[in-house]
Amino acid sequence: MTDQDLKPFFAAAAAGLTFNAPLGELRAADLIRRLAPAGPGWRALDLGCGNGELLMRLCDAYGISGDGVEREPQDKPHADERARVLGLADRVTFHTADATTWDTPAELVLNVGASHIWGGAEQALTVLHRLTAPGGLLLFGEGCYETDPATAIREIFGDLPDLLGLARLCVAAGFRPLHVAVSTIGEWDDFESDWRAGIERLGTPEARAFADQRRDEYLGGYRGTVGFAWLILTPA
Repeated sequence: MTDQDLKPFFAAAAAGLTFNAPLGELRAADLIRRLAPAGPGWRALDLGCGNGELLMRLCDAYGISGDGVEREPQDKPHADERARVLGLADRVTFHTADATTWDTPAELVLNVGASHIWGGAEQALTVLHRLTAPGGLLLFGEGCYETDPATAIREIFGDLPDLLGLARLCVAAGFRPLHVAVSTIGEWDDFESDWRAGIERLGTPEARAFADQRRDEYLGGYRGTVGFAWLILTPA
């Protein structure tokens, strides 16, 4: 299948997710606690925000304003409606745009599972350093290897760093890591199950075949090998 053929599957998978990442409610609450603004006038920015849920929870928790930038247009109506329901429509703005064109820094910056926007973690961190205001915080969510991957897994996910390597990339880009953690296997299992459930709801033979393939790849391949790192960083 081409990338265009897969788009409806990925959209269906994401539609039923609270967070399009292996992120449980307890970790989400903990990350928001750790991202508390250090002063007045702080603003949040989520680059590659998807449905914008984490951005909205952060802005709601601290009474701050923010911007979410997402290239895929189907995410904006849901995000706008969610912001309206939460009473955030006057403080959180969603932009359908290429995040690589955004050039206004913010004090709280989020980039979760979207380093590919700039071509990978190293390139993303260089840009995100420019977009994180001095004294601010960056939440960087990124894939990593937790164990040495088999050749077939590496062919799917590429040359991801391990957790230490990822932390070193952050330091090389000019950040100091304040918090480093990885998603639990339970968070991964819930995410993968919910992701596939969205595809199953399409009910077509093609969708079921794709869900079967994803389940086999996960359970028989990258479960426990591919991790997802959560790093809270501040510019050095």
